[in-house]
Amino acid sequence: MKTCSKLKALGLGAVLAAALTGCSSDSDSDGLVLPGTSSDIPNELKANYLFLNFYYFYAHEKNELSDNILSYYNAPILSSYGRSACTINYTDVCYMYSKMSDPYTRYYDPNYAAKVLAMINESDKDIGIGAILETIGEEGNTALVFTQVYEKSPAQKAGLLENDTLISIDKTIPATEKAALALLSGEEGDIISVEVKRAEDTLAFKIELGEFATPTVYLSYQDSIPVIRITEFDSKTVSDSGTYGEFIQALKKTEGAKSTIIDLRGNPGGDTRQCNSISAEFLDEGDTIIIDIETNMDSTIKNKQLSYFQVFDTIPYITTAEGLAKDRYVVFLADTMSASCAEVVLSAVPVNTKSPIVGLISYGKGIGQYVIDNTPDNGLALITGLQSMDKNGNVYHRVGIVPDYESDDSAEQMKVAVEWAKERTKTRRTEGFYGSESTGHFAKKVRAVRTENSFPKNKKEFYQQLGGKLVIKK
Repeated sequence: MKTCSKLKALGLGAVLAAALTGCSSDSDSDGLVLPGTSSDIPNELKANYLFLNFYYFYAHEKNELSDNILSYYNAPILSSYGRSACTINYTDVCYMYSKMSDPYTRYYDPNYAAKVLAMINESDKDIGIGAILETIGEEGNTALVFTQVYEKSPAQKAGLLENDTLISIDKTIPATEKAALALLSGEEGDIISVEVKRAEDTLAFKIELGEFATPTVYLSYQDSIPVIRITEFDSKTVSDSGTYGEFIQALKKTEGAKSTIIDLRGNPGGDTRQCNSISAEFLDEGDTIIIDIETNMDSTIKNKQLSYFQVFDTIPYITTAEGLAKDRYVVFLADTMSASCAEVVLSAVPVNTKSPIVGLISYGKGIGQYVIDNTPDNGLALITGLQSMDKNGNVYHRVGIVPDYESDDSAEQMKVAVEWAKERTKTRRTEGFYGSESTGHFAKKVRAVRTENSFPKNKKEFYQQLGGKLVIKK
């Protein structure tokens, strides 16, 4: 999902002021319409009506929002509210959102808002030591090596480093990677003794299992080619700079590489600040990353009265410096679950550099949502308020991004990507970047009103229950 929290700059204060004071305008104007008898209408409903009025992309373009808020006040309680989640006190707000056709425009009442916001902004958490252990070497001469130690994880706090070679766990020498991972598992608070080889030294650590944030960027190698896998784009991860910070670390670790594979398979999207910044690292200064058509609010004075109305702004995002990886030959891996913010990268970089894509046509989500998390009652609104297009004005929304080599076999995808990365300049992006038919992901699905017991437990379940593929723009 793309989220945008810049609404104070766009006039959120004016929207809330209008909602809380019952501001109205002439019925024949293009501004907001709140009846003079609106004092009994809950502030949460009034505020969200105005948010949709000013920021929902299709509010007026498709006439989806009623010109009278009373259409939603004291609405009948339904058995389902699309993808919103409300308890009994906020069903009129959920009713209003359920009337919008866009499946990503939704509302969560105060009982759910904080949980959903955390799922949107933060990478997943897990219990363990927080490190990746892999089998390294040729058959008959292998070793178990910690290839990645997560920042701020129990392993890092204990002193474990990347490239430490495992000797034993609790005085047991594991014969396989699977056996080692089982020995490193347990409950929060368990203490595990780990012995490793570091250069010529043998070191022992006591690691207390605990909660840690899982990375969103993973670095590995295929036939000496760096493979950087990005699972999602979050502002809060193991790095203080989010996914972008993790990505920069991966680039620095592979400095000097002539080719790199960027794996975006299964990436559902995230924060556009993150994917825009990552895209910029492959581009020259002055290149256009993406162009967004964004909703905004404006005002005018009519008959000596101030009136607000929705406008559309066209905003190009342009690089301001040379990218760290601008001279690398890049091959992208994508599939049908590569969506939203991942598609920003899949569009921005290949359109500018002709970098090829291997895999399957992408999800086709070229719209983004504003995240409004300071409603009068502390609810959460996600409102589709922008559509993206590449620097040439072409869009991939609903139709996806077409690969240069199509295959649904993951092993074959990687094999081809490695071959192209080793050959470098031989393969370049061809014409026909985007699909010609709908990918079929935008029918608004109905689901039952949420109860506490059925609310998603984590981000993965959240994406699954909502049909996934959110893109957040901030």
